[in-house]
Amino acid sequence: MNSREGIIRLFVESMNNIFRPSFFIWNSESTGSDYDMEVCTRKTSFGHLTCLSGGSLGPVTDNLIHNAVQILAILLEKTEQECNLQNLVETRTAELREANLDLENINRSLQTQIEVHRQTLEVLRKSEENFKSLINKIQTAIVVHDSQGIITDSNPMARKLLGYQGSDLRGLSLMDAELNFIREDGSVLPDSEIPVNKVLATKKSVNDFVTGILHKGASEPVWVLVSAEPEFDKTGNITQVIVSFMDISNRRKINEMLRQSQKMDAIGQLAGGVAHDFNNMLGGIVASAQLLQSPKRNLDAKGREFVDLILEASGQASELTNKLLTFSRKTEVSFKTVQIHSIIDNVISLLDRTIDKRIEISASREAEESGVMGDATALQNSLLNMGINASHAMPEGGRLQIGTRNLYLDESYCHSLPFDITEGNFIEIEVRDTGKGISNKNIGKIFEPFYTTKEQGRGTGLGLYTVYATVQNHHGAITVYSEVGEGTVFHLYLPCREGSQTASASRKMTHSGTGVILLVDDEKLIRISGKETLKEMGYSVLLAENGVEALRVFEEKHSEIDLVIMDMLMPEMNGSDAFFRMKKIDKDCRIIITSGFTKDENLREMKKAGLAGFLQKPFRNYELSRMMEEVLQVSPEGSAET
Repeated sequence: MNSREGIIRLFVESMNNIFRPSFFIWNSESTGSDYDMEVCTRKTSFGHLTCLSGGSLGPVTDNLIHNAVQILAILLEKTEQECNLQNLVETRTAELREANLDLENINRSLQTQIEVHRQTLEVLRKSEENFKSLINKIQTAIVVHDSQGIITDSNPMARKLLGYQGSDLRGLSLMDAELNFIREDGSVLPDSEIPVNKVLATKKSVNDFVTGILHKGASEPVWVLVSAEPEFDKTGNITQVIVSFMDISNRRKINEMLRQSQKMDAIGQLAGGVAHDFNNMLGGIVASAQLLQSPKRNLDAKGREFVDLILEASGQASELTNKLLTFSRKTEVSFKTVQIHSIIDNVISLLDRTIDKRIEISASREAEESGVMGDATALQNSLLNMGINASHAMPEGGRLQIGTRNLYLDESYCHSLPFDITEGNFIEIEVRDTGKGISNKNIGKIFEPFYTTKEQGRGTGLGLYTVYATVQNHHGAITVYSEVGEGTVFHLYLPCREGSQTASASRKMTHSGTGVILLVDDEKLIRISGKETLKEMGYSVLLAENGVEALRVFEEKHSEIDLVIMDMLMPEMNGSDAFFRMKKIDKDCRIIITSGFTKDENLREMKKAGLAGFLQKPFRNYELSRMMEEVLQVSPEGSAET
């Protein structure tokens, strides 16, 4: 029972108690009334209130009942409104509850979407950071331009190569920057051919374009390989141009070195051919002159003097040829006892012929022990490089001084140097010039590969690097001191081989012997003079003018032949081929190869197969005699060679 129904029942009971029982009834079905319907009957949503007694009860009672019924009607109306309101509240409450559930679901969905969005943003942020880090660390330079050619972004490598390290390029164009773009022929690149401008003009990519970038303060351009790619919007208009470029300066230097090496190989081959013929002729001259020195010829004093002049001139010519060959061909590194003073003499001899005559060259040989274990060619190359560098620092002339002395380097000093050297006796080689000097900012770079302060085309930057490497290979050290405008001094320290002295006069003795020698040479003069020389030493001699003839003689008489002395370069069959053919016939045969020029790789193969020795033409009789003595293992009495 609701509140409205309760009010009506309470009213009916109260009225029945006041008047008489069952005066009023609540009839939820009947629509009629025995009482004045206007007065006592009010239809409600629950039914009808009916007065059971008909007629009037009197004015006062009627009025009272009328008022009571009016009040009841008002109460019922109010109650109905409250019921409606309550129903409305309940309905709205249910709707709000349902809406709240929907909002909660929507909120949970939004939170999920927000979390997904946050995670996506975090992934994008990390990806962008990684991308920026990658762009900033790669060795490829990247510059981004807008549709007007204005720079909007760049990475550190780009700023470094463009000469703006530490600066921001945004807002600049390449025409604003203090840059010159250089063609490979050295001419300046027109603005229209600069890659970004070309892309903007043609809307086409530029790939693998080589140019030099010469920025303010640089002495030479940085050579780069450039690519430029446009990006377009939906209408086909360029939105930006991405330019990437790589520093290829070192690659160009290496290529230049390769070309230079190829040229040197060609020069070496040409020099080798000339040297072979030249040394063959010198060999004949020397051998003939030495034959004239024999007491059997009974020359007078003037004749002996002329022969000495011939031998001296031949020796100088031979030394010059061999020095040139040393620097034009690759030689196998061979460590043996070498005399630094002899190497210095050779270097000075070459420098006298090559550098500016206004440069005064002097040598001071204070070292008593000048022998070191090393490679003579590498050491000679190093000193020659240093001498040539010094001459370039003295374009107006000056003084170049090379000196030696012996000294002891203690453990603390050895540890203070950036070299792997041990305490002991060293020979110090000082190379001093009065040139322009080296600035403090550059002196730490001079031993770096490819570093050079010379003009383009005048140096590869490998000279002092090679010196540094050679010193390291010889377990030595090198230091440098320089003052701008005063000059530069280098000190090379090489471990001294104590007790090593220049070959004594007793080493220049020719020795007699016995046996059969097969002499093979395509030069008639060498065969004639060589035969006479060997006969005077006491040997029997067989002759052959090429490898084919030598092989024929060897096949017939190899059991009688004690030693073969054979030239390397000959027609029909060269010395190398003949050597291997002879080894097949008699693997124990002893063969000495002679040549004015030969490749080291050929000698290496023959040494592996049992080559007894090698003599560089032209050679002196005592050199031939000493090698024959070693090969044949004889020690007869000797006679001095003059």
